[in-house]
Amino acid sequence: MISTQKIRDNFSRSAIHYEKYADIQAKLAQELLEEVIGAGYTANEVLDIGCGTGWLLGELKRFLPQSRLWGLDISLAMARKTKAKIEEVLTADAAFLPFKDKALDLVLSNAVYQWVPDLEAAFKEARRILKSGGCFMFNCFGAKTLRELRQCFGIEETFLPRADFIREALERAGFSCPEFKVRECNRHFDNLADILSWLKYIGVNRINQHQGFLTPSRLAKADHFYRSNFRGNGQVYATFEVISVKAIKAVDS
Repeated sequence: MISTQKIRDNFSRSAIHYEKYADIQAKLAQELLEEVIGAGYTANEVLDIGCGTGWLLGELKRFLPQSRLWGLDISLAMARKTKAKIEEVLTADAAFLPFKDKALDLVLSNAVYQWVPDLEAAFKEARRILKSGGCFMFNCFGAKTLRELRQCFGIEETFLPRADFIREALERAGFSCPEFKVRECNRHFDNLADILSWLKYIGVNRINQHQGFLTPSRLAKADHFYRSNFRGNGQVYATFEVISVKAIKAVDS
């Protein structure tokens, strides 16, 4: 089980330099933005769950000037960053959304739901606050993410959700026919220490405590394993499984 307090604390500490290092998350946010703009949405009320530093909302403000934009994040430090971009920002948990039923036209989320312990409850909340015919669009990281890192430390389990588990949670929440896509992408690093530093800067280091205490000898052994098995073009790589969803709340439901 993921510690909500640990997640809140880690992302609060990383808020000051998150945008500088969270390049994969930024790319996914750009994809969400292009999907919204390309589909020609004219939503009156829009919510970004786990808004982080507010990049996506800041861009949406340019393209949807007539929409009322809401940001929500579990981290107060992240919410404060977003507050500099839009007015309506709340600090709350994705599984307990402070909105009335059928209040919003469009609910978005970028690289957040992998941190939510009870996905079914969170998806039910997203459905509850959507108007009939409203759209729920998000991406998140799946269980195959960072599989090389787990392998080099001999970790079999991951707290990241499997793609089929996410699909089932959506269906149990009442989203019967979501668009559901799964793909993998790689990010390259200089070495294992570079990967661990990157994870620290974006706020996700040591959320999973299975890796234990990293002694210099253990780190050196793991680095050698990583270089020997997951290397290409002079660098090592890490895999990210990206799950993208677009679901519509049935009319009159």
